[in-house]
Amino acid sequence: MHFPKIVSQAIDGIRLLKDFVHAERILGRGFEMAVRQVTLEVPKGTSQKERQKQRDLKRRLLRKRLEPVRALFIKAFQPGYESVAFIYIEGALARLQDPRIIIQTESVCYLHKQLTKFFVKHGATLEFQFEQKALIGLVCTSNLLESKNSIFKLFGRIAQSFQRSETCEWFWGGVALMENFDVKQRGPHAGTSAMERAGINLDDLGAQSFFEAVGLAN
Repeated sequence: MHFPKIVSQAIDGIRLLKDFVHAERILGRGFEMAVRQVTLEVPKGTSQKERQKQRDLKRRLLRKRLEPVRALFIKAFQPGYESVAFIYIEGALARLQDPRIIIQTESVCYLHKQLTKFFVKHGATLEFQFEQKALIGLVCTSNLLESKNSIFKLFGRIAQSFQRSETCEWFWGGVALMENFDVKQRGPHAGTSAMERAGINLDDLGAQSFFEAVGLAN
């Protein structure tokens, strides 16, 4: 997670979690691109038809070699593998770089570089998620998580303009309040807000909506 520094100062321990499905999609796209962009060296004068035939053959062979490595990455994100997830990830990265297992084409080297960069950038967050998923059943794959992340990303960019952590804390408090009053339009909680589901008496709270709560009601 790379929220602006002031956000971390205002709210201790705040994190932007990675949706596991999104991570798996990134892995899948990376492997597919490595196969699709593989280069081919053929003797000068080789016909276009023969070039395409050789390229297709090389792609099939490379895909066959890459598939077991891709499967190791994906297995790391499956239920029950939380405690050994990074062992699988580190092992898969090592295999990806081993010329005895996979021909080190330019596209394979680039794939290894990009995936290494991805896990360096998000490793701490993923490790936290694996740990919490094993301990308390933290949800790491859902439309709800993707939806919340999209909200945090948007407001995280806005927060970069703040100069004081107190202002940032008030801002995030407003975001949380808005989310708590939001009445869901679909899903298992359709027609209800977090306030209602928590059993909060809005009359006692003194506000029936987000706008009343922040003093913006007409």
